[in-house]
Amino acid sequence: MCLMAAAQNNAADLIAMLDTSRVSVQYSYSDSAGSELGKGIATIQGHCYKVVESGTSFYNDGSSLWTVNNHNKEIYIEKAGGNADIFGNLDKILQNVSNLAIDGTRISFTMSIQGMPEDVHCKATILRKAVASGDLSEFQVDISKYDRLWIITDLR
Repeated sequence: MCLMAAAQNNAADLIAMLDTSRVSVQYSYSDSAGSELGKGIATIQGHCYKVVESGTSFYNDGSSLWTVNNHNKEIYIEKAGGNADIFGNLDKILQNVSNLAIDGTRISFTMSIQGMPEDVHCKATILRKAVASGDLSEFQVDISKYDRLWIITDLR
């Protein structure tokens, strides 16, 4: 029972931090054997975020979600808040999290992800924490900067 209460407090602390701050983290995730599955850098403020991982970037300004695939030169735009929207559904995602620990600049947790045969172990280091800003341009993509070689699919 105490472990459950501690996990809920950490989830509440994490949500409160993201609602009042703009936080940049370096993260990685691995399988139970410790084999790395991915890593990247994320900047999060409330339900807005920018995630850069292995040639693909995800931007969400709270109303639109852009997926920018640099390898294939494709941009996919949709309304924010769908099931694949990582931090747009933070409350829902935290329901799949266990062992959430926040220790200074370190965050770690285990998460079950649909389609994965086992839990994924995640860890992050807070690189920067600043007061939340009304300037959301960091979480948006200006598609006019991409030339005609890019495929842009806009489903908004």
